[in-house]
Amino acid sequence: MSVDTARGIVYVPTGSATPDFYGGARTGANLFANALLALDAATGRRLWHFQTVHHDLWDRDLPAAPSFVTVTRGGARVDAVAQIAKSGFVFLFDRQSGKPLFDIVERAVPASDLRGERAWPTQPFPVKPAPFARQTVGAADVTEQHQRFRTLRGAFFAPPSREGSIVLPGFDGGGEWGGAAVDPETATLYVNASDVPWIAAMRESAVSSPNSGTPRDGAAVYATVCAACHGPDRRGNGRAPSLVALSTRLSLRDVRQILDHGRGFMPSLAALSVVQKAAVIAYLGYAIAPADTAGWISQPATTAPYEFAGYERWRDTSGYPAIKPPWGTLSAIDLNSGEYRWRIPLGEFAALTARGVPVTGTEQYGGPIVTGGGLVFIAATQDAKFRAFDKRTGRQLWEAPLPAPGYATPSTFAVGGKQFIVIAAGGGKLGSKSSDTYVAYALP
Repeated sequence: MSVDTARGIVYVPTGSATPDFYGGARTGANLFANALLALDAATGRRLWHFQTVHHDLWDRDLPAAPSFVTVTRGGARVDAVAQIAKSGFVFLFDRQSGKPLFDIVERAVPASDLRGERAWPTQPFPVKPAPFARQTVGAADVTEQHQRFRTLRGAFFAPPSREGSIVLPGFDGGGEWGGAAVDPETATLYVNASDVPWIAAMRESAVSSPNSGTPRDGAAVYATVCAACHGPDRRGNGRAPSLVALSTRLSLRDVRQILDHGRGFMPSLAALSVVQKAAVIAYLGYAIAPADTAGWISQPATTAPYEFAGYERWRDTSGYPAIKPPWGTLSAIDLNSGEYRWRIPLGEFAALTARGVPVTGTEQYGGPIVTGGGLVFIAATQDAKFRAFDKRTGRQLWEAPLPAPGYATPSTFAVGGKQFIVIAAGGGKLGSKSSDTYVAYALP
């Protein structure tokens, strides 16, 4: 959230309604999910709101705190609030009234073909700025998997489907939790984006009741309800962590709690029978005695006819995104006009560069900062580099290797009149090396 202390207004971006991908039990627009709320900071009274996605079926929660900026409109200065979205949109509002400073139009979007699902018929599209990430993919954009592409639903805002729907930008954006940076001198917004497609596929619910015929053997239970996300080899996939040697990291009690209540992106599996829970936990490497299951219960099963088939980044046979680059970008947007000052690919794969492939950009986690000295600093990329750019032109001025990718937003501070930039180089995502290092640099 962001607070305008002069006005006494707090601006709160909200998450998506649950469950994420099937909304048959939550009909309607699902206000106030996926919304920017302006609240009186003293009382909590709602002053205005804008919903950026109606009846979200794509996990399009607003990922980052909004940015404050003052723009020029008709010769007058207007205090504004800018909200980036996972979709690649930037929404710009008058900070006081909530009036959009660029028109926003409702456009028709595809309907769902899943039984019981009533996708909202329209979604809001800002007229300006243009999206800072790709939102659709055509046959000419696909690098290898043309046959599969023909089976997928590819329109922007195509709801999840049994055959699979392309989500571009992917579930993590587009814009993501690293947020954007704003230069108050020029009203320029700097935002990075991942242009990586994911697949949203649904399947008939595998768990409908404790006695529904779901297998009781641990390996079979795992294959039915766990493997789609964590992989058949238990080594994890994308958002789903590895479960190899899980017993060395989590207690039996912890694992049972996660099965019953879910955690993070993992849904609850409380509808499994006690026998099924014990079997799959034993399959994951835990020794379970009959006394351990005393007090375990099975919750009433979901009535949803469909469940999510698992998080899938759409990749080619070499492990790269299945569409042509760029796969990650950094953009500078003039919020006075809504036009782009520049856009560049951000990050590279050394193996491709060595083959003469132009810089492709990489998937990213983390955001930029802009300094009063005219520099944009950002890490965020898979290649574990920390970079500085000229804020006016986008020209790279400096880079340094990090001990692991800096999936974070840098901070700047001064000590004794000298300015420093610090970045958390934690890595860990996207198969990257992990670290616990903070790296600080002194500016000249």
